[in-house]
Amino acid sequence: MGAVTSPTGDRRYLEDFSVGQRFAPPGEYTMQLDEMKRYARDFDPQIIHTDEAGARDELYGQIIASGWMTLGVTTRLMVLARIFGSTPLVGVSINNLRFLEPVNAGDVLSVEAEVLETRPSKSKPERGYLVMRVVTRRRNDGKPVLTQDWTLLMPRRS
Repeated sequence: MGAVTSPTGDRRYLEDFSVGQRFAPPGEYTMQLDEMKRYARDFDPQIIHTDEAGARDELYGQIIASGWMTLGVTTRLMVLARIFGSTPLVGVSINNLRFLEPVNAGDVLSVEAEVLETRPSKSKPERGYLVMRVVTRRRNDGKPVLTQDWTLLMPRRS
């Protein structure tokens, strides 16, 4: 799937967000074994991600998704949710990253987010920082599999 493009008229600005604001976009992503193995072969070539026979003797007894793939799926879901309209997600930092549960083939992932902080830049008045807690949840059982706090660079209204 290609990049998401949209008119600039639906840009979002720092001032459009407030502490405590929550988002639960309807999008989801189903983890597929072949995609999990392909990703792992290219970027995280561990036996628990690439080899079904070898993974049986490891901690989870089966192939699990690379946490890095789960992070990528999370980003995809956040971008496609269009919480930021046409404003690009420009990451400054990820804090408090926690891998809570293994992700298996067939798991259906969704995201939710809550605004923790908004603050203008001290040195560049045309921008500011938006801090959001992003939770990736397994819809199959409702359990969170990944939590993280994103700090994003956002434009401000002039």
